Amino acid sequence: MRAHIVGGGFGGLAAAGYLIKNAGVSGQDITIYEAEEHMGGGLPLYGDPQSGYVLPAGSVFDAEFRCTFDLLAKVPSTRDPAISVKDEFFTFNTKHPFDDTARLIDRNLHIVHGPRFGLGLRDGFDLVQLVLTPEAKLEGRRINEFFSPKFFKTEFWWVYSTIMGSLPQHSAAELRRYLNRTLHLFPDLSDMAHILRTPIDQYEAFIVPLVDWLGGHGVSLQTRTFVTDIGLAPSPNCITVDRLDYERDGVPASIAVTPEDLVLVTIGSQAADLAVGSMTEPVRPTLKGRSWEIWKRLAQGRPAFGRPDVFFGEDRVSDSHWVTFTVTTTGTEFLDEMFALTGSETGRGGLVSLIDSSWVLSLSIFHQPEIIGQPEGTHVWWGYGLFPERKGDFVGKRMDECTGEEILEEVLRHLRFNGQFDAIMKSSICIPCDLPYANNIWLPRKSTDRPRPVPEGATNLGLFGQYVEVPRDVAFTVEYSARAAWEAIQILTKRGPAPPPVYQAQHDLKALWGALKVFLIPGAARP
Repeated sequence: MRAHIVGGGFGGLAAAGYLIKNAGVSGQDITIYEAEEHMGGGLPLYGDPQSGYVLPAGSVFDAEFRCTFDLLAKVPSTRDPAISVKDEFFTFNTKHPFDDTARLIDRNLHIVHGPRFGLGLRDGFDLVQLVLTPEAKLEGRRINEFFSPKFFKTEFWWVYSTIMGSLPQHSAAELRRYLNRTLHLFPDLSDMAHILRTPIDQYEAFIVPLVDWLGGHGVSLQTRTFVTDIGLAPSPNCITVDRLDYERDGVPASIAVTPEDLVLVTIGSQAADLAVGSMTEPVRPTLKGRSWEIWKRLAQGRPAFGRPDVFFGEDRVSDSHWVTFTVTTTGTEFLDEMFALTGSETGRGGLVSLIDSSWVLSLSIFHQPEIIGQPEGTHVWWGYGLFPERKGDFVGKRMDECTGEEILEEVLRHLRFNGQFDAIMKSSICIPCDLPYANNIWLPRKSTDRPRPVPEGATNLGLFGQYVEVPRDVAFTVEYSARAAWEAIQILTKRGPAPPPVYQAQHDLKALWGALKVFLIPGAARP
């Protein structure tokens, strides 16, 4: 049996790992096909200290990423091969937990935090009602159908929305999943104490060690290789792959697939059509649509493969669009000013969200160094706008039309770092990144819009990524991709254990009591 994996993001790398670890497949019989220059998918790293680093996006973590950490327990750390990536991750978070003392800041630079996260009894009742509503009754419905307009101005909504990415017009079913999955985090939402992060950037923390480990097992890692089509054997009842067509460095080729082989495919990408600007040039996005071409072909005439048009296409961008930016600075002025404003040590503050900015800016000051080889005296921080199609309050332009210099100016004007404005601008390089589909996992959907990891009738074809249907789990996480890959492999090979159950905080009495105290007892949420 040979295994062909289409897509070299975290899910594709995890799939190769589970084939080796759980299914007993030799690494030499596994090939990963990745269209880009490097493995990594939605967790890439670009740039350098001279031109500016680019970290397009990332994922938040908690201790219940059961599939992810099951695999990373076997993978040696790049920086210290004597320990696993999992152990390195948890050791770092134990030593350097978030202690966010200024999670939300208003237009007057006041920290927003009060009893019950600003929720009234009606808001609490509406939250409970949503959580208790069966998901089947939420298909296609939006969050704002379940809450009053006042709810979307509460501290709770701003804290949750800026961490998880939800907007009022997004999926009520997805919010229900998030609430059930993350209820244990509620007492610490303001200081982010139990939200975890990688010790260095996510590409070097997770992707690089996985690539090295898989390469050591003989896995063939084919970059610059774009799979253009998947051939299916003619059969009225079964879906069996018999051919992969691809282009490597622009040269077309094809490979035969036997019925005994496995084909595991990433369908879609939140990083699809990513585009990068510069300090002096705005992003110039191009909607190519390559990442979901195969999904579209598979779904034609096959309802079991879902509906990619629900998530992708130009008409989807307005509700899924993000602009992120990465700032590389050789001065300490910005970090010093942030410490004076928030009281949080550099790297301990989590997200700081400026909730009265028209873009709803959120900033993350990393623990330094964030990148392997980052020069001493160089610092990296990151941010994003939840509403990039609005005009900025100071620069007067849409965020997605701004240069890096204009985005950085907007941030500094909101923070009123006027005394250090010139010094920060002179020592900093701000690189904007346009992600038209970053937030499309939140779009309203039906249960049939996403295919299962092994669609009905498939004999040697499995699907994974953020756009397959994994009941109870939440997308926008590496865990979602890993779980889908594990499930597809276990179903198709019938080897190894099934994935562990998805953690459901509403069934955890400790988590449930902690969340209830937040809403019932003033002051129960940590300041």
